[in-house]
Amino acid sequence: MPTLDQDLANLNYEYLMLARDSARSNAIEAAWRFGLNHRQINFVEKLTVEKIKEIANSSRAVITLLPIHTPEHIALSVHSALIIPASQNFGDA
Repeated sequence: MPTLDQDLANLNYEYLMLARDSARSNAIEAAWRFGLNHRQINFVEKLTVEKIKEIANSSRAVITLLPIHTPEHIALSVHSALIIPASQNFGDA
């Protein structure tokens, strides 16, 4: 019978693999589905399977549960931040 640590490691592994695949194929979707910011997306998309296994076996949950309903202005700002280059400065307009 699996232990709590084994179950958590399996859950972490599956979550990280899905997040990595999503980050590699569509960063905006990864932000929406997994609640990742630009820095996290860049980190996750570069993970190797070996590193994912190492993180998954850390005995800590890597999953962040998002609320079912996210106000539109919050979701829009997260997605907009991924589209607009970080070097663009709106204060100098």
